Amino acid sequence: MRLIKPVEITPAKLVSSNVPETDFAAWVSTTAYDIDTKVIWNHHIYQALAAVPAGVKPGEEVIDKDHPAKWLDLGSTNRWRMFDNKVESLTTNPGTIEVTIKPGAVVNSLALFNLKGKSVTVSMVDALEGEVYRKEISLVDAGVTNWYDWFFEPIGIRTDVVVLDMPAYGSANIVLTIDAGAEVAAIGHVVIGAVKQIGTALYGSSVGINDYSRKSTDDFGNTVVIQRSFSNRADFDIALDTSEVTRVRRLLADLRATPVVWIGEESYEATILFGFYKDFQIVFSGPTVSDCSITVEGVI
Repeated sequence: MRLIKPVEITPAKLVSSNVPETDFAAWVSTTAYDIDTKVIWNHHIYQALAAVPAGVKPGEEVIDKDHPAKWLDLGSTNRWRMFDNKVESLTTNPGTIEVTIKPGAVVNSLALFNLKGKSVTVSMVDALEGEVYRKEISLVDAGVTNWYDWFFEPIGIRTDVVVLDMPAYGSANIVLTIDAGAEVAAIGHVVIGAVKQIGTALYGSSVGINDYSRKSTDDFGNTVVIQRSFSNRADFDIALDTSEVTRVRRLLADLRATPVVWIGEESYEATILFGFYKDFQIVFSGPTVSDCSITVEGVI
């Protein structure tokens, strides 16, 4: 059982991106805006809720009953959705998405969520040593066990990927490329950080989803279903060395209310989540090995 605490990706750390930031025009301080006009400010999209005089900057107006907000924050621009701590909001681009990131910290791992494409390439380039790491991962997951499935079942696509064998560098740039061929490449969230070991996830751990869809039935038996989003969840049973209990407890306490990547087993995609832990409990089972349980809920 491992986790990755994200390094915050700021504009200064995004060296380059082939995704244009042209969703809407940039906000201009000398321009007055009509209601419903959308602009870009600080890599977010804002919509005018009323006529906005010149000089009223998005996100900085007073918000109270006498001075209502004139701008509504609609979220990150297309280029920055892959860094907004949300899995469902997608950065998209025809053909490929290619970004270069300078983490500014020692990192050795990476996680990608809600991918759409054919392959992912991750490389690390150091200013002095050149390319020190490169890995290409196919997102095509045939998952077939017989000839019928080979010929007639649709081809599966991996959506979540972790890379845990990167060399620990503090100065190298990370180049990430998502290739979708002639289709549209997409990614929901990217996490870069240093991997932390908790223990060993055991068989008996469980995964599932929290479905936020609504299903209602009237007095005549008519059922209406409103499909909404869902979040992943997991209950991990973990064995860890008793001598590590204090370290693990301190680590988990420091991560309260912090979204991180949880990895039960990297070869089982269902055990890879980006989210918060809701609860954890450590039992001193013996002088050598202790038991731990962690309940994790993914973010949408």
